[in-house]
Order: sequence, then C-alpha cells, then structure tokens
Amino acid sequence: MIRYILVDDNQRVLSAVKTKIEALPKDYELQHIKSYDSSKKAFEEVNADDYDLLIVDYEMPVYNGIELAQKIGRNKKIIFLTSTTNNEKKIINSLDISGYLSKPFDVKEFEVILKNKLIGKIKTALNTNLITLHIGSNRDVRFKTDQVYYISTSRNIHKEQPDKNCVHIYGKQDEVLFKNVRKSISELSKELNSFNFKKTSQSTIVNMSHFKDRDNAIISLHATKETFEVTTKEKLGFVAKLRAKLKF
Repeated sequence: MIRYILVDDNQRVLSAVKTKIEALPKDYELQHIKSYDSSKKAFEEVNADDYDLLIVDYEMPVYNGIELAQKIGRNKKIIFLTSTTNNEKKIINSLDISGYLSKPFDVKEFEVILKNKLIGKIKTALNTNLITLHIGSNRDVRFKTDQVYYISTSRNIHKEQPDKNCVHIYGKQDEVLFKNVRKSISELSKELNSFNFKKTSQSTIVNMSHFKDRDNAIISLHATKETFEVTTKEKLGFVAKLRAKLKF
C-alpha cells in the first residue's frame, strides 16, 4: 500500500490529480490520505506516520514545494508538480526525489515513476502501528492498530448506537473508544484494508488480528462479548482474508 498526500494551492489541480490517480488499476494499491490547498495547513497538520508519498506543487505561497518537503517530507518519497521547466536542476539538487511531473498532470508519466521508483521501495512497516482517520476538516482520530477490535454502525450489546451516518469505534471488552465518528463503513473498509481490518457486513468492520473463532457465518473476537455475522456478500472475501492471515 502506498499512502499519498496531495498539496497544491489550486483546488482544481488537487481534484484533477486525485481523479486521475484513482482511475489507475487497484493493483497499484494507492491510498489517498488527504489533499491540502495550503502549504501552511499541510505543514501544521501532516503527521509523518500517516503517509508514504508526498505529491506537491513546486511553486506555492508561504512554503514552496522544496521548503514544505524539507519540513514534512524527510525520509519520504516525493514527486513535484511544476508548470515550468527551469526548476528541474533546483529540484533534483535539493532533495532525493522520486520525480517531477509537468502540469497538467500526466497520469502515464506518473505510472512510469510508480513502477520504477516507488513500488517495492517504500517501507511501511514502521508506520503500520498507528492509524490516523481524518474526519472532515475539524476532527482527526488516531489509534494503534491493535487497540481497535471492531467498528460498527449497529447497536451493540450495551444498547449503544451511533448517530446517523456515524460509527462507533470499539476496543477490548466492547468499550467505545471513539463515539460518533462521521465515516461510512464503505470508506473505512477501503482505508483500513491494508491494516488487516475486514468488513463482515454493511454495518461492521472487524480487526482480523483479534480473530478468535468462526462458526459458519458467525465470528467472535478475543476479549469481546459481541459476535458478528458475516453476510453472504462479504463471506467469500472474508474467508479468503482469514485463510491468508492464518496461512491455511
């Protein structure tokens, strides 16, 4: 999984780049973390543990691309977006970058960089212990991967249920760790797939690291009383992931 952040002071560029990247084959395992239209905001909010690749505009107010990369992108892969060609030498000599792309964003050029300079060369092992979920513009939720046992929109055994369009995030002994997180199960399934979480139904995702037992379509986890039904739609994928995890 390659987790990437986009920074450009032009909202249309951010949208266009994200759309083109998302159109690439899913086998590339690219995950968009967040887009920033302000270098200052990116500097203030970005956490180094949350991403692997920084795609950043070369010319921006407050911090230009090089300045921002030096502040938040050390030991990260970096691709600069530039609308001029005379910046090449400055860029190449300033940082150990993966590449630069001219505007408008050429997804084919990006794909070449992806294949030659990124895939297999990003080390994420040190980053998988912590997960940060960006909830709109006003809230972020951060937790260790083994801290969360399941995430659900359903009423739990303690008769607690999230607000509409929200989830509760649960830990050991069915404790609610984070209430009313405004994220859909579909969104979270994509964001957390690489962290060993798997959807059991349209309402619930479980942490496979805490798997205890499967009795046909009913799943139980260690240190929780709640059990989970795997729907017919999710069963094939769930069982495949379970067998891959347990190596049988």
